[in-house]
Amino acid sequence: MSNELTISENSGAARAGSATEGLTGGGEQAGFASLPANPTRKAEIERIMREDFDLYERSGLNREYLALLQAEQYQINPDSVNPTVPMQADQSRIALCSSEAGRKLVSDWDSMGGFKAHLANVQRDVAEIVRSMGGNRAQRVFMEHFDREVPVPARLAVYDEIAAGVSAYVPPASAGEVKHFTATPAGAALVAEWGTTASEKVAMLRTRAKRINDALSEDDAHEFWFWLDEQAPAAAAAIFRKMAG
Repeated sequence: MSNELTISENSGAARAGSATEGLTGGGEQAGFASLPANPTRKAEIERIMREDFDLYERSGLNREYLALLQAEQYQINPDSVNPTVPMQADQSRIALCSSEAGRKLVSDWDSMGGFKAHLANVQRDVAEIVRSMGGNRAQRVFMEHFDREVPVPARLAVYDEIAAGVSAYVPPASAGEVKHFTATPAGAALVAEWGTTASEKVAMLRTRAKRINDALSEDDAHEFWFWLDEQAPAAAAAIFRKMAG
């Protein structure tokens, strides 16, 4: 859902600072990638490809060439371009480090098994959530709203929680807690879908929601939960389903 996770073609230029960027549109992407169409640069890379293919691959020009081809395709038909192409780890690191919260996240991931591994897991899970929103246009709209409406610290807290994964065990939710969750259309649909495992799934969601909340200021938490409350039931259900494990 993020500018820090994916490659964004819609602006025609790489940006730093947001979250659906890669979850794209109005924020800074650090997970999914972006370049403007550039016929001159494309021709230069094609010359190197013909003359020294080893250099083309070794120097990373193959990735740049792919991004240029995607940018050209975006100009022709934006809806034909996959919005969740994962951003390269080095680009994502740079985008995330544009904020203090992002630098802390990068440092934490480096110290807990490696930034690249955590990033890949988050990009995979985020892409699965975004793809459930529908076609490329619907996915891009969802990502753009996420980047524009969710503050950077909240986006990064969500990424960090996704990277942490589900807990090995949490006490099942009470009947009252499950009933409270069913007060929304998304919650009601998921409880029906989960059946006898609903109490465990709801408990997992409550545990992860508390961790996100604890990581945020009151204002950032309010903006994030307001954004989530405003999502269509199908979108909210897709997010809850992935976070419940």
